[in-house]
Amino acid sequence: MPYIKRTVRAGDTVEIKKYYSARHGKKENIAREKKTNLSPKKVQEINEKNAVEKLTWLINTNFGEGDLHARLTYKDDYYPTPEEARENIRKFLRNLRKAYRENGLELKYVNATEYENKRIHHHLVVNEINPKIIQKLWPYGRVFFTPLDDKGDYSALAVYFVKETRKTFKGNPVSAKRWNASKNLKKPEIEKEIVSADSWTNYPKPIKGYYIPKDSIEMDVDAFGYPYQKYTMIKIPEKKGIRDGKYRSYNGPLNC
Repeated sequence: MPYIKRTVRAGDTVEIKKYYSARHGKKENIAREKKTNLSPKKVQEINEKNAVEKLTWLINTNFGEGDLHARLTYKDDYYPTPEEARENIRKFLRNLRKAYRENGLELKYVNATEYENKRIHHHLVVNEINPKIIQKLWPYGRVFFTPLDDKGDYSALAVYFVKETRKTFKGNPVSAKRWNASKNLKKPEIEKEIVSADSWTNYPKPIKGYYIPKDSIEMDVDAFGYPYQKYTMIKIPEKKGIRDGKYRSYNGPLNC
């Protein structure tokens, strides 16, 4: 039974997913009892996983070392309604775009807001600029900054964004928007090919100039009983060698 290989190129990362599909033949030894009545919890898990995947691609494609993750909070005596908070962030982004232009830059951003978990607050990823400019344009409270590092893979940040908005989007369909993004962001390059093979190797190897973090490798079955393999290759930064412990490729056995 052939399988599908999906390749997603996003910035300094190349994500590979190998999986089976009912549209490409049958295989007797694959447990694939179709689950048409998934539990609400399972649906939520699938939705969140898909959201993390898409947001990871978007951030990896458009942001990198020196760009900023900003958390925008409100003063202790100010409790905006969801409608007020939405207007606050719209006004803020409008003014921020103007500030970027004045500094000879074009604003790129991804933002998400949690409306129901604890107090309302906003998360923002933006391309590099003086943090003082952002704080000055946010009169409603404090802004906390975390610069992005040079690792190229920001899946942990995507997980954090989705986790922060979990309560707001609980029970919503997969199409619900968990974040907003500027229209000038580049899209990841996604390719799919049908591989005429019955299985894939358990020990994926990186392409030249990349390494595979051990914790990026997934081997499991999906909600419909089909096995899949997924892993991420990350470009080794310049002046870093494959022998560097941080960038050592993983070719060992999988614990699965």
